[in-house]
Amino acid sequence: MGGVAGVEMKYALKKATTWGTPVAAGANDGLLLLPTGIRAGDAQLDIDDSQGLFFSADGTPGPVKIEGDLPGYLRYDGCDLLLALFMGSIGTARALHAAGAASYDYVYDLDTDTDGLFGTLVRHWKNYVEEIRSVKIAGITIKGERGKPLQLIAECIGDHAAYDGTNTASTFNNVTIRETRNRIHFAQSVFRMNSQSGAALQASDAIYPNSFELTAKRKLTGVYSGALTTGGTTPRDIIDEPTNDGMPEITLKLGFPTHTSKTRLTDLGSDARKKCDITFTGGIIEGAIPRLFKLEFPHLQMKSVDVVDEAGIIKEPVEFVCHTASAAPTGMTGVTKPFRISGTNQLAADPI
Repeated sequence: MGGVAGVEMKYALKKATTWGTPVAAGANDGLLLLPTGIRAGDAQLDIDDSQGLFFSADGTPGPVKIEGDLPGYLRYDGCDLLLALFMGSIGTARALHAAGAASYDYVYDLDTDTDGLFGTLVRHWKNYVEEIRSVKIAGITIKGERGKPLQLIAECIGDHAAYDGTNTASTFNNVTIRETRNRIHFAQSVFRMNSQSGAALQASDAIYPNSFELTAKRKLTGVYSGALTTGGTTPRDIIDEPTNDGMPEITLKLGFPTHTSKTRLTDLGSDARKKCDITFTGGIIEGAIPRLFKLEFPHLQMKSVDVVDEAGIIKEPVEFVCHTASAAPTGMTGVTKPFRISGTNQLAADPI
């Protein structure tokens, strides 16, 4: 039996309904990922270090918590479940785009909690299938730089891994990937920003960063309540579904290739609040309807303008904290949470 290479790895994510109970992945549940950071092979051994023992004689497997990240390229189609499980709210029910027959508009808003929103992550390791029975999306990072495709990194908290259980090599034969093309590229972007209290964003408000990074993290904690264990002859405690344990942290970083004026430093000093949108336009779905992916920020507060005196071209990295808005700014109807994701793709049904 041959070993497994990364190019042979296959992944799937299926929305589940009961924490701790896996579901079988199938059609359109496949994921295209980069090498992942989520690990299940750690027993968390508690070694018996009693005095009187020179060498350890025994250890007890500790409680189970599986954490790590799922990195991949951000795509116009295929990332909806990851995004929706984190955002928590379908702001507007998915509907056909005007004059379309296979193009659907969607909106994902940040909800105050994501209770009941999780999935089963499946990894086909060529010779066997691993399932992390319940996985919660605790954070997302969307980032990109000029000349490259965007990346989506999902930060996960899982409960327990099983092998060839509900998901097997046989059931994985039913897994298909919704779409394997149409990565989102930085070159497809338009960035716009102006005063939060100003007029609706327009072409004259365009800005030209050469990189950006949106980081949104919910502070979620799973509790070892004693209600869940691995069972068997050596049971180990398993976390309940992670829930809110503090305020989310949401930031937006923009990297500008050159430092040309004092404008942003002045804005920082005067605490000038901003609004911003970032729109990516991809290939045509049908007729004249393109794929779209949009981020909207109704209330940005500058945290830093880190201009560094160095050899060569001096860059201008800017970091913002993303706040809620007391009211939707002009041109951002209904957008009051720290950010909104919207767009157009070919997924017909709401993922959550």
